[in-house]
Amino acid sequence: MRNNMRTAPNDPHLLRAALDFSSNGIVIYDCVRDKQGDIQDFRVILANKKAEEITGMTEAQMLGRLVGDLFPGSLEQDFWRYAAQVIASGQPYEFEAAYPLPNGREAWYTINLAPYGDGVAVSLNDITERYLRQKSSEEQTDLIESMLNGSLNGLVMFKALRNEQGVVYDLQLKLANEAAASLTGLSPDEMVGRTLKKLFPTLAYSGLFEQYVQTIETGSSYRTESYYEADGLNGWYEILAAKFDDGVLVSFIDITASKRYQQDLQKYIEELQRSNKNLEQFAYIASHDLQEPLRKITAFGEVLQTQYGHVIDTFGTDLIDRMRSAAQRMNVLIQDLLTFSRISSQREPFRKVNLQTIVGEVLGDLETAIRDKQAVIDITVLPVVKGDALQLRQLFQNLLSNALKFTKAAIAPNIRINCVQLLGRDITPLPGTSVRASDLDKEFYAISIADNGIGFNDKYLDRIFTIFQRLHGRSEYQGTGIGLAIVQKVADNHQGYVNAHSQIGEGATFTVYLPVAEPMVEDMGVRLKK
Repeated sequence: MRNNMRTAPNDPHLLRAALDFSSNGIVIYDCVRDKQGDIQDFRVILANKKAEEITGMTEAQMLGRLVGDLFPGSLEQDFWRYAAQVIASGQPYEFEAAYPLPNGREAWYTINLAPYGDGVAVSLNDITERYLRQKSSEEQTDLIESMLNGSLNGLVMFKALRNEQGVVYDLQLKLANEAAASLTGLSPDEMVGRTLKKLFPTLAYSGLFEQYVQTIETGSSYRTESYYEADGLNGWYEILAAKFDDGVLVSFIDITASKRYQQDLQKYIEELQRSNKNLEQFAYIASHDLQEPLRKITAFGEVLQTQYGHVIDTFGTDLIDRMRSAAQRMNVLIQDLLTFSRISSQREPFRKVNLQTIVGEVLGDLETAIRDKQAVIDITVLPVVKGDALQLRQLFQNLLSNALKFTKAAIAPNIRINCVQLLGRDITPLPGTSVRASDLDKEFYAISIADNGIGFNDKYLDRIFTIFQRLHGRSEYQGTGIGLAIVQKVADNHQGYVNAHSQIGEGATFTVYLPVAEPMVEDMGVRLKK
């Protein structure tokens, strides 16, 4: 009874149902032969539902049609070649090819050919989605490789190699860019697949291997600067390691040049510190050992003049006066040197300094000279800056003292103190100097002190800010030639600049450029006369 109910395996209805149920497109072709029996073409004798969907034609529309009608172009040629090979050899063949869909798009299929009677059975498996994913992945890989090889940083990716207990015993290189390969003398392809301990055996025992393992196990990034002299390498490297899957991505760059520059700079700083200590020792000697005998010379001169003046002739009295004058000049020189020394070696933390207050205090100190010369002082509103109040006071003390000193006979001094705000690129520095590139777009205050005095020849501009340089003899104007050197040193200490311009007999203008600390209040202008 059961045997009578069993369906024969060659039941055409069952076979047809199975074909239509298949997710692959199936088409069977019969050979079209000439009188000599040679294959001329292939004609469709069967097509299932999936084949109808792929081609956009019904089976009835496909029956009796030739290969060229269904697969025009290169696919027709591939089919012909492979189908003839399958029929001749009796062996199936598989290949991949693109096929234009009815909607105008392109699909990719794995095509299997197998002998069937006097023809060939074709199975088409749609691999379009997989193909596009693979193509996208390959394009992304090409892009990533291009970016990696264009990077100046060496980039390598290691995969953890673990023993049976799960402990990382080595790292296998899975990726390396050109910058990384250039350090080893190998190509990236030659590096890939090798292990860290084989590529860099010394590095593996330098502590970096353990750090990489810790990054893999904890996910914490690691950064260091390390000197490496082994395995063909010799230099400083900045290394950054980050976890990537069950491995580590390492980025490194050769910083040997910058490290050596940094070391040289540190050496220069240490030498400068030693020089500053020597300067401090000089300042101590100047303030103690030199001043003590000078005070005695001054005191003995006074004794000679007061107690023995009646027994000393006119020539002797003149010698005593000259001695006391020289001692006084020596005292002023020592004081100026001490001031220059302190400004050069002692730095207080910068605080907000109101320049209006500073200049007011300086004018108070110069009140006698201002009154004696009937000087007129015009002052604009001055800003608040960040700096050292004592140094800035010394700067204005020297500039205003000079303006009151180098005056024309019988002409009252007229001194104008002005302030404008400008960018660093608009600063005019001293000849032979330039504005730092980092200051070009910064804002500065240009504070100028202009007078109507004797002026000077601009060709000496490079000299007047040099210590001990004087344009006039001591018999004409008192001074040590240190004042303007102090002005420039204070400006330098405040990351600023100085300049001056003048013509003989037409007065002089000195300009100090100081970085802006906060916006300047509205210029109201103040006129002082004492």
